[in-house]
Amino acid sequence: MVDFTLLSAATYSIQSLPEDPRLGQLIKQYSLKALEAADVVIFGIPTDEGIARNGGRIGASGGPSAIRAALAKLTTYGGPNFKHHLESISIVDLGDVRHGTLEAMHDEARSNIRELSTMGKIIVALGGGHDITYPLVKGLSEASGSKGLGLINVDAHLDVRPKIEGKHHSGSSFRLLIDEGIVQGSRFCEIGIQPFVNAEAYYEWAIQHGVRVLTFEDATTSHLPTAFEESAFGITFGDDSTPLYLSFDMDAIRAADAPGVSAPAAVGFLAEEAFELSVAAGLNRSVKVFDIVEVSPKYDADGRTSRLAARMIAGFLAGVANRNV
Repeated sequence: MVDFTLLSAATYSIQSLPEDPRLGQLIKQYSLKALEAADVVIFGIPTDEGIARNGGRIGASGGPSAIRAALAKLTTYGGPNFKHHLESISIVDLGDVRHGTLEAMHDEARSNIRELSTMGKIIVALGGGHDITYPLVKGLSEASGSKGLGLINVDAHLDVRPKIEGKHHSGSSFRLLIDEGIVQGSRFCEIGIQPFVNAEAYYEWAIQHGVRVLTFEDATTSHLPTAFEESAFGITFGDDSTPLYLSFDMDAIRAADAPGVSAPAAVGFLAEEAFELSVAAGLNRSVKVFDIVEVSPKYDADGRTSRLAARMIAGFLAGVANRNV
């Protein structure tokens, strides 16, 4: 079993009245007892080395702590549209993987998710650059065995670039996953891909490998949560036992709503759409892992991006709490 005590502990510092519970009080720190009882497990991979390798602006290593600070302040009440609220599920935060080389952090993240998935946990992973999705999907695949998995990426970018000088980076996760046979192209969907930020050669590569690509215009026309649900059904063929991984790059959201990202987007999804998709993902029994990547606090205006990421996680947790309603 992975020794989760090696992870740096997460901090949720919050005080409130008994009638006003907050997520900072609900989310438990790691102990073996807490982990065994947990429905949902959170952990972070605070690295931006992959972004630097890809020539992007660094800062996403601060993403996990900034998201947690915003998450701690949210209440546990999802509103009258939900039958069950967050007190009805058990959540534990393992903390962050240890700082080290990108490859070392990836190896630890891969081991963590393989162990947690084998235990049947639903996982929320906090990036970090988008390179973290590669080891996390790999770990989920190892836990899933022969039944395979489905993968959805919500992003402005395809992230199917080749390695740079033989090294993985924030723009190569999905190319590696397909090249290495970890994910079948037919079980992978990219949602929100934008014009003028992707090369035609990479778009053609994705299509040739059987990837379903929904452009930003397509997803906006059909409504983002609906596009996600239709894609999820098409990937898993409606089989709840097929594990589904959802990766959400915050640069898919317009910069007015999410300025603190590695590659801000002048055009993008609305904050409301991102939240609605997160709830839909929580409700979907196939979704076993939800990662949020590329939050860069050093560029964030008034903490808008971290607060939106936290709200998305809360929406996902509310969906999980209501999966069987």
